[in-house]
Formats: sequence, C-alpha cells, structure tokens
Amino acid sequence: MVIRHVEVTIPTATLGPEGLPVLQVQQPPDLSAADRILLGEQPGRPLAARPASALPYRHQNHYGRDVAPQTLPAIELSNSHLRAVFLPGLGGRLWSLEEVASGRQLLFQPDAIQFGNLALRDAWFAGGVEWNLGMTGHWGLTCTPVGAGVVDVDGQQVLRMWAWERLTRMVWRMDAFLPEDSPFLFTSPRITNHGDDAVPFYWWSNAAVAMRADSRVLAPATSAVFNNYAGTLERVAFPDDPDRSRPAHAPQAVDYFFDTVSEQGLAHPSPWVAGCDEDGTGTLLASSSDMRGKKLFVWGNTRGGGKWQDWLNGTGRYFELQSGWARTQKEHIALAPGHTATWVEAFGSVEADPAADFDAAVAQVADQVPTDGMARAGDLFERAAALQPTIWHQADGWGRVETEAGFLQDDPSAPFGDAPLDESQRAWLGVARGSALDSALERSPQTGAPWAAAVSRTPPGAHRELHLGYLAWAGGRREEAEQHWRRALAEDPHNSMALHALATCSEDGWDSFDFAERAHEADPRDDDLLVDYLQRSHTVPTLVLSVVERLSPQRRALPRVRVAEARALVTQGHLAEARDMMADLVLPNLREVSTELADLWAEYSTASGTSDPLPEHLDFAMH
Repeated sequence: MVIRHVEVTIPTATLGPEGLPVLQVQQPPDLSAADRILLGEQPGRPLAARPASALPYRHQNHYGRDVAPQTLPAIELSNSHLRAVFLPGLGGRLWSLEEVASGRQLLFQPDAIQFGNLALRDAWFAGGVEWNLGMTGHWGLTCTPVGAGVVDVDGQQVLRMWAWERLTRMVWRMDAFLPEDSPFLFTSPRITNHGDDAVPFYWWSNAAVAMRADSRVLAPATSAVFNNYAGTLERVAFPDDPDRSRPAHAPQAVDYFFDTVSEQGLAHPSPWVAGCDEDGTGTLLASSSDMRGKKLFVWGNTRGGGKWQDWLNGTGRYFELQSGWARTQKEHIALAPGHTATWVEAFGSVEADPAADFDAAVAQVADQVPTDGMARAGDLFERAAALQPTIWHQADGWGRVETEAGFLQDDPSAPFGDAPLDESQRAWLGVARGSALDSALERSPQTGAPWAAAVSRTPPGAHRELHLGYLAWAGGRREEAEQHWRRALAEDPHNSMALHALATCSEDGWDSFDFAERAHEADPRDDDLLVDYLQRSHTVPTLVLSVVERLSPQRRALPRVRVAEARALVTQGHLAEARDMMADLVLPNLREVSTELADLWAEYSTASGTSDPLPEHLDFAMH
C-alpha cells in the first residue's frame, strides 16, 4: 500500500470570504413524543438535546455559479485493488474511490465542485464521502481545511486527519487504512469529549453513489423509518410495492433510515447498506456495530429534485448511502465527559445478482461484508491512536488557538501547533491572554465556558456585551442574549453586529425591520447587512425600490438584491419589469427546500391574473 501527497485539478467555484455569524439554522423539528415511541429506547444511548445554534461559525455564502479549474491538495492511498483520494482542503472529503483493475468509480463525482446552500454554514458540494460531526445537517467544516498526515505503525502507514470542531468543542479525528491486498478501504473516526459536561453527539458519513436507471439499494432490514416532511417520522416496509429499493423510481425526495436495530434495541453486529447497478456490481458501506444508523437518500423525480441535481452535479445523478451513530438524523446521543466514540467503517465493491429477489440479494451482499477485515483494521487503528503523525497538511488555526490559550490539552496525535493563524484567531488568542476585545472580533464569535470566562474578564463595554450575547445565544438563553445586545447598543448605538443580532432575534416584525435598517445604516458598505435589510423590508416595497435605486450597478446585481427588487416590483404593480427580471434570475445560495423563487412567481401570477406555469429555472420544489 502506498500513500502519496498529490494534487488534483477540479473545476471549482470560488468560495469567497466568510459572512455574518450563523445565528439561525433551518432545522427539522425535534423528536416528538410519537417519534420516541416509534423508535423505541436504545439501552446505553441516552438522547441529548440538539445544540441551540450553529455558533461560533460564520456563513460561507459569498460564492457564485462560475467555476474554473483549481489545483487542490490531495492525499492518495492505493494498492493493487483500490485507489482512494482525500481532499484535506475541503473537510477531508473522500473524493474518489476507484477500482484499479476495472477503472470503475465506486463514488459519484459531479462535473465540478459547485457550492449550494445545504450546509449549516450554507456552502456545500456534492460528491464523494463527507464526514459530518456536530448537529443535524452538513457539518461546519465541510468546506474548511483539516489537518492531515501519515502515522507509521507496525510497518504500516495510516492516513490521519484532524480538526477542531468548534460547535461541539471536540477534536474531529479520522484515520484511514488500505491494507496491502484488500478490496476495502477502512476508516476509523475517534471523537473524545474532553469537557466537563455531556455533549450532544451526531455523526453521519454520507457517500454519493452514481444512480443508474436500475440501481438497487440493499440493507439487512425489512422496514425503514422516513421523515414525512410534516414534522414526524413514519415506519414503512422495505422494499415493499412500489419498490422503495429503486432510487431512480422515487416519486419525490425521501430519506429512509433502515431498521438495523432490533425491537429490543440490540444493534446489528456489522450493519451495512449497498447500492448495486443493473450489472450487479455495487458500492458497500459497512461498519462496526456502534455505527447503527444506515440510510438511503434520493432527490426524487419531481422537476425540482432534478433541478437540484442539475444545480449541484451538472450531467450526472446520484443517491446517497449514509452511516450514522444514531438511528435517525433527528437524534443526538449524549457523549459523557471523558468518553470516546470510535468505530470502523468499510468502503468497497460488492456484487449481487440483479435477477435475485431482495432477500436473496441481501444475503449475497451480507456474505461479502468484511467483518474480519474491519476487526483487524480496528486493532491497527487502536495501536496507532496515540502515535504522532508526520504532518502533510495543516488544519485551520482554531485548534492552535485552543491549545495555546490553554483550553485544549496539546495532543501530539492531533497536532495544531504549526497551523497558520488569521487576524481574528490571533486576536482571540490575545483575549485569552488578557487583551481587550475590539471591533476586529465583532463578526467572530466564540462559544464555550473557557471563552465565556475570558470574555467576562475583558473591560466593560459594547464589545464585551456583544460577545456575551453570542455566548448566551449559543447556550439557548435567548432573553439573556437579547439583554446583552441591548446593553451593547446602550454603549455604542451604531454597533452593526449588535443591531443585526437584535434584528435576528426579534419576534416583532417592525422591531426586526428597525434593527436591520439601523445595522445597514451603521455599515452601509456591507453586502450581507444590505441583503438582510432588504429582506426584512419586503412589506414596504417603495422603501426597497428606493434603496435599490441608489445602489451601484455592481451591488444592484447581487442575486439576493435582485430577488428583493423583483418582489417589490411585483407588489408595486410593475409586472412587466418584474417578469423581465425573473426571466434570468439566478440565486446561487438558494436554501435547500426553500420555495422563495416559486413564491415570487406565484405572487407575480396572482398580481398579473395569469396562469403561466412556473418556469423551470425557478422550480426547486422537492415534494
């Protein structure tokens, strides 16, 4: 087996600078009482409440639709059977898993890395295998550099990747190993709670697999739970009739969480899920028993589902095979202080007779699950756990800030010491050492008890109150957060971030509008505050048009400014002008499941008295 530090050239959109703090995240409803009864109890796995917010992360929303070839750092593992390529600059994504002899790609790759608004921080891209730690959704580091290097253990080489995951305040760490003569790649995350309190633990490995007309998904289950998108979970037979195991035939987007756990709460010894093509070859995701969740996601056959695939992929189509620590993505499991969650996953090729019925095909794949290989890899991962890697790629600087601040014990097995620091990271390290807060950190929150103590030690004033507000908001203490932000305004009436935070948390529409207007006036050159103001001003269309008319051509062409202008034109009766704008309206960071473009067209249709169908380029409806 060979591990090499290489480069790959991929057409890629430009991500752009970070935006405003992520104060609100679109999330599915929490588990209801009915959901809990449906799922049953899991012995030894107490549920924990989902984190209250995605702070301290900031939005990654300044991307467009243009792509250009970019040379990206990559790490390649290869043997006589497989060639695996990881992208440490983009969350450690397993980008490619290729059979050497046949050249068959086991994972789906889009035509380009094209960002869309599907992640906790907004930007996300399709393809490969993504590793999600944090809370329901695509994790905060999916488009962020992680550390990577090689560990030598017993004459074998293991790829190690690591990062500081700021939402959970835990070190994200994952090893990957490709034995010399193995047709399977093995990975092993290791997540430890070093804090004093239990942490809501959430992990899902999401693999994109190319979808053909007769693709079939197999799992050792006869039923599955799905989210009915009405806020609750339902259990259905699998595959049943019509055949739910055929992703290309799904009428609409759906998630199926397979029942791989018995009614008594006992886990399958080696849970797995596989996707096979019409020729019988397929891709397998298997895991040790702790990784209980197994899921199928399909975009479905609505026009909007197809539009999302065009938007993210270009020409190809895919479904997702997913593997999770919990049974569903509504659940977060309490990880106790001092406890470590670790497991082994396997990725590789399997075969199943395409003419076999579902049960027979499942039995065929079950015989190919590398249970012994996972056990041997697990032993090697344990021996490698405490060893120091030779660093090939640096993580972002937040782990170094934590270690040098004394908030995270330095661990040679996941080293952060040489990671480069940006301006805000250097400033926060200064705060930990006794420096005052300043305006450079207004858009850069910190969360967690050590930072709450550090912020509380800074001199009184607007900056301290702003950050105490962020800390309270992250902890789910909304009223306390609002009080801190109002105190920040009392100290500095033109503090744009305190004004923006109050606009976000206000439940009164006019108060929200007022705070957003004042935030824009306090920093009129900021595009994010401009967009937020225009969105909250939609009930006053004359004001929206007045603001837009005074903008430079460049700012007036911003996609969300164009949406706000088109909506105001419709409301004011300028229908021909509005329709002209909608004819080529493109919103690069349209949120998954959002209907805002369809709603805009519906408003236009009502105002114009027409019944013209929704144009295809505005239709992203998944259900």
